[in-house]
Amino acid sequence: MTPRRAGGSAHGAPRRSRFHPRQLVYVLGLFVALLVVRDVFFPSGFVRTGETRTVFVRPGAKIDEIGSELVAQGLLRSPFAFSILARLTRTDRQLKAGQYTFHVGDSVLQILTVFVRGMSGQNLITIPEGQTAKDIAHLLAARLGTDPEDFLAATADSALVAEAGAPTGTTLEGYLFPETYAFLPTTTPQVIVRTMSLQTHKVLDEELARGGPIAVELSPHEILTLASIVEAEAQRPEERPRIAAVYLNRLRRHMLLQADPTVQYALGGHRARVFYSDLRVQSPYNTYLNPGLPPGPIGNPGRASIEAVLNPTPGSRDLFFVARGDGSHIFSETGEQHEEAVSRIRAQRAAGDSSVIMAAPPETSRTVTKPKPGSH
Repeated sequence: MTPRRAGGSAHGAPRRSRFHPRQLVYVLGLFVALLVVRDVFFPSGFVRTGETRTVFVRPGAKIDEIGSELVAQGLLRSPFAFSILARLTRTDRQLKAGQYTFHVGDSVLQILTVFVRGMSGQNLITIPEGQTAKDIAHLLAARLGTDPEDFLAATADSALVAEAGAPTGTTLEGYLFPETYAFLPTTTPQVIVRTMSLQTHKVLDEELARGGPIAVELSPHEILTLASIVEAEAQRPEERPRIAAVYLNRLRRHMLLQADPTVQYALGGHRARVFYSDLRVQSPYNTYLNPGLPPGPIGNPGRASIEAVLNPTPGSRDLFFVARGDGSHIFSETGEQHEEAVSRIRAQRAAGDSSVIMAAPPETSRTVTKPKPGSH
């Protein structure tokens, strides 16, 4: 008979497994891994909401600084996973400065991808065609916090004016190319103005390189000036070359341009209607009183209007045009034809023809009856 061991049984008691420190390491590792996975794929929660946050990354910002900003904006619980993943994927030195908009719930991978790609979409600043320097100043103030007065001062800075090749004593109105830019809240007005004027020169040089008689007939400053008038007049893209041809024909015949947008500019901005009394405003920009082109552009034209000036409708003999009210115009070669067109439109409006009285957009609509045949 086999003797029992003290505290044992006949069949032998099961031994208790010992807890090794290595097991604790495994458990902690698994826990950390789960936290990292959570922070990578669900950095602010398990639901992606429609709520957005805007993050500004300054030039030269370090990865840890960017991570802290993401935490402050509620996009991350912790910057740990963001910093680790950026270093593991070697994107920590590829993140671009800029202003970015994210949805709460975006994954770390999505956020990193956006930072590497750079600014896009709603974070870019788009300058519409035809805007004046004042319009642009207000747009930049709203989007970037740029001081409007500082921006306008930069457009009149003599060094920047000379650099852009504009005539001495003028501003850079007309040289601020309408385009989409990746400006930051920290971008200075001087850098903004220089960037926009350089883009104008780039586009102008490309168009002038195509040749043509207008490139010889008008100086670059005059091309931009006329293009700004075309930009303000044309509501339909296909009419730009024909409108340009009208003004070029009038210039060659030494006729007053009588362009309503120049009167509006002289009066300080866009107006829904131009009255007879407005046509007498004393200003070098009033082309109802002063022959030739105004001293400079009345807005900042886009490429299409510059192209129209350099490539007006071939063989056009039009000297007049009148707005129908739907964005299109009736063009005429003689004063008599023009007066007939004006009378016809007046009659249709009086009769309530909806195809004629339909209003144009407020920012470009003009209602004025020209007092003499020399008008358009």
